Amino acid sequence: MIIASVTIPKMFTAYAHDMGYLDNGLHQYQYFCEECDQAFAAAWGKLPNSMSWYERGKYFHCPYCGTMHGPHVAYIKIGEKAPYKIRLTLKTYKNLVIFELYGDTVMFNDVFKVRGGKYKEVFRFDIAKQAATFSRLENGNEERVEIGNPFELEWLSKSILGFFTPRSLASVSQKRELNHILKSLRESVHGMLEKRLGHKVKSMFVSPGQHYGAFLLPIFNVAYRLGMPDSPNLPVEYREPQKSIKNLWHGHMITDTEWAAEVLRLTRKKMDTTTALITVKNLPNTAAVRRAIAQNIFEVETVRMAFDLCCNYDYAVNLHTAIRKTPANRKELFEFLRNMLPIYGEAGLIQIVELAEVLKDCFELYQQLNEQNRRAILEEKVRIRDLHDWMAKRHRRQSHKNLTFSVPDHIVRRLSMQTNRLKFFLPKESVELIDAGVELHNCVASYGRAMLDNTKWIVLVSDDNGRLAACLEIEGRNLVQAKIDKNRPVAGNPKLNAEVLSWAKEANLKIETADIATGSREEAAAVC
Repeated sequence: MIIASVTIPKMFTAYAHDMGYLDNGLHQYQYFCEECDQAFAAAWGKLPNSMSWYERGKYFHCPYCGTMHGPHVAYIKIGEKAPYKIRLTLKTYKNLVIFELYGDTVMFNDVFKVRGGKYKEVFRFDIAKQAATFSRLENGNEERVEIGNPFELEWLSKSILGFFTPRSLASVSQKRELNHILKSLRESVHGMLEKRLGHKVKSMFVSPGQHYGAFLLPIFNVAYRLGMPDSPNLPVEYREPQKSIKNLWHGHMITDTEWAAEVLRLTRKKMDTTTALITVKNLPNTAAVRRAIAQNIFEVETVRMAFDLCCNYDYAVNLHTAIRKTPANRKELFEFLRNMLPIYGEAGLIQIVELAEVLKDCFELYQQLNEQNRRAILEEKVRIRDLHDWMAKRHRRQSHKNLTFSVPDHIVRRLSMQTNRLKFFLPKESVELIDAGVELHNCVASYGRAMLDNTKWIVLVSDDNGRLAACLEIEGRNLVQAKIDKNRPVAGNPKLNAEVLSWAKEANLKIETADIATGSREEAAAVC
């Protein structure tokens, strides 16, 4: 029974083919005017890969009939069929919903050679089998494929329904009719499916976006939900080009998609989607696992990888929960976690992932560490909270060409000092400057060449626990910088400031920096 139909007398005002560049830098286009059936060429048109930008205005006139052509122009390739005049029909039977497209097409064979033809597409939704197919008939030959598998996208580029973009006349002048037939299709499949299953099924509505036109994504979603009725609708990434869709899969660790066919086979036997995924992926059928997969079926591979890493059930669930909250590249993250497992155990993996602010740096640093430094993580039993800074220090060291300083003995004797609480000392190698820069979060490592040439000296100040408290820059007999953590001045710590002043007086140094609070000019002069 026919329940809805739409006749579209005109899809576009003209059809265009990009022939390349002219000497003046513009594109040469050939056109076919729908009004007078004439082909012609003009240096006007839409920029390649652009939805709206035109080279010379937004309209042009046919040189034969004078018809003005604006945005409703179909841009096609040689040999590509575009819809001309078509009819859409929706039919329902006892357990079938059939959506048909039949009509005329336009195709450029060559320069100024345009050919018409007859074309038919059929989308068949078999409710009893919970399966959908797409077929197209050209020149007496029929091509038929099953649709509904979320990982099979090839048919999207084969359907002529992709021309129902905002540029088509039908999408503008017959929008209400198109929406009605699409709604009738969705509701017919939805109602029949609920009757077959004996329970409610969530709405199959998705917004079509613009990339695939008004029909393709909604039809894809209906076919997908027919096979997996209890799944969420296709995510918003499916409104984007296929590259973006595949990036979604890769971002969820999905590279092998053959398992989806087995999931569909099980769901068509009335097994719910979550149970089917758990069965195919050999996961524990528990509430936590079911909840994680039911919210997003694309999470199934991440869940599987979490259980692959962790034998303990609770650790695996918590690891997946932590991973979902981080934007890190999951492939690189799992590789890193696999290397960390022998060192920190399953509980430690969760702590590592929860260090979200430094996680990305951690696994990038690990990839760059040499084997000696990787072994050292285990040998030194580096704490998880110190892991990032430890690897940063080792990475700087292994990529640094070490310099040995030869500071004159009289300079060393004058500037080195041990007090009751502090130790003032000069580094002997440039790697010590590297470590000091990491610990104090500054750029003191850049002073290696000056230390080597004895044009400047760095004096490091450590407390009685061996922890760096400050670094001082000496030039000649002048103290020109005095910094604590994150380049803050020593003056911000009154007690440390007093001890540095006392050391400077003993070393016969002149204070030439605002980093040290000297009180008055007279007191500063007295220090000298």
